[in-house]
Amino acid sequence: MTSERRFEPPEGGTVNVLLVVSVLCPVVTCLAGRAGRRAGRIAVAATALATAAAVVVAVVVTLDGPVSAVITTGSTESVVIGFTADRVSILLLLLVLGVSAVVQAFSRRYLRGDPRAGRFAGGTAAITTATAAMVTSATLIGLALAWSAIGLGLWWLLWVYRADAWVPQAVARTARMVVVGDVALWTAVVVATVHWGNVDLRTLDLPTTTSAEGAVVAVMLVVAAIARSALIPMSGWLPATVAAPTPLSALLHAGIVNGGGVLMIRVHPMIDSSVTAMLLAFAAGALTAVYGTAVMLTRPDLKSALAYSTVGQMGFMVMTCALGAYSAALFHLLAHGMYKSTLFLGSGSAVADHLADRSAPPAPALRPSARRAYAAVAVVVPVVVLAAALWLWQAGLGIAHQGTAVILAFAWATGTRLMWGWTRRATGPGSVVTFTLALAAVMVAYLGALKALSSFVDPTLQAAGPAALAGWTLVPVFAAMALLSAVRFAPVPGLADVRKNIYVASLSAGDQGPRPLPLPPRPAGAEPPAPARTLAPAVRGES
Repeated sequence: MTSERRFEPPEGGTVNVLLVVSVLCPVVTCLAGRAGRRAGRIAVAATALATAAAVVVAVVVTLDGPVSAVITTGSTESVVIGFTADRVSILLLLLVLGVSAVVQAFSRRYLRGDPRAGRFAGGTAAITTATAAMVTSATLIGLALAWSAIGLGLWWLLWVYRADAWVPQAVARTARMVVVGDVALWTAVVVATVHWGNVDLRTLDLPTTTSAEGAVVAVMLVVAAIARSALIPMSGWLPATVAAPTPLSALLHAGIVNGGGVLMIRVHPMIDSSVTAMLLAFAAGALTAVYGTAVMLTRPDLKSALAYSTVGQMGFMVMTCALGAYSAALFHLLAHGMYKSTLFLGSGSAVADHLADRSAPPAPALRPSARRAYAAVAVVVPVVVLAAALWLWQAGLGIAHQGTAVILAFAWATGTRLMWGWTRRATGPGSVVTFTLALAAVMVAYLGALKALSSFVDPTLQAAGPAALAGWTLVPVFAAMALLSAVRFAPVPGLADVRKNIYVASLSAGDQGPRPLPLPPRPAGAEPPAPARTLAPAVRGES
């Protein structure tokens, strides 16, 4: 007797069709890959149509609850494969489609005259559909299939530009990332499927990891997230991709490089109860956050600096997931994806901005006493503002959760850096007061947005998961932040050498590209050859 497979009859048929359209519509551009100049136009139109369909689905999900379009089998109607849209997945879907639509519209102008533009449009469309399928997949097997399709599509898109300088390095490093991440994820999928069957992601009651098999699943899921989100020791693939066209760097922030966070958020019940998996995620995230931020500050070119900034931010995102603050991690994923893709698309104006900065009057040199006063203001004011914002929003933030403490530390560090930069250019007390009020408004709005998002996803997402890690795990992170801040800003003459050593170490860490071939032996007394010079961006390989 064979089991009957059927498409689940939708309660709201039109909405289910729109969900399928929003996921699969962009891939039609792959069929137009040979259309030459028309490929880019078709890509933009298809992705815009998918985005419009996703907006309608988002309204329905917000008002009426989750929507599913799945294939079921047997009398129990177990799900074989399909798509689902709840309050978490629909936000991720809007991020993927929105960023992709903007990137494809931008790439039409950016790649005008490039004979590979048609293949680029087809590749971005395929990746967009695969990413949309990943964030809306109704089963773990479907998520893994989409995950692998994203990796292969990214590798192929880089391979299209293999003739360009240093792109072969990006191809090789991306291939290693794809292999490591896919092997880890499929190991988890096979073990989970054998142990629990085809895991249905539409329910919050996902299998837990209390058994030995569950621990293997949890660790392998974290390894896959580490590889895809460019965390240590797999951080080298992302900076290498800056050698490819800029639209690709922006597209990576539409659920590709932040795919590790998407994976951990969507399957978090399968990871939460494994202390080993959470410790692995926390350690990799914390080390990557420090490493990526330090190297970013030393990069001489804008695209590499943005890439290493993303590396650090991905470490912060995974560390937040490891602490169980999933709504905070989702908020960071969405905001960072939109913000950083915008920065990459605008990186071409960096030269004009730099010239404008150089033509501006230099900031006046500060006396030691004024420098100490401004440093104190930069440290104290964000603390006071955060305290006031917490008092205002404390009812909905879950401040006792240690994952939220990381968000607050990030907000304080950002506010301190902004305050320090502004006070050095202040013309008087009035300008300092003005900026302080503006910073206070931004911080209050930031925490308010976090509260609003937490309230919105609460019916779908376990916004604050169980604290598998002890509170002391945050102590080294905060201590490292305080130490680096003191070294960077404290006006102590003895710290000058320390700052120089840290700078040189960070500069070297981000400048480990392909090693040149050894030179042939030269005759005695011959002049040494002049060193070769290159304008290729420096990238870092895996350790």
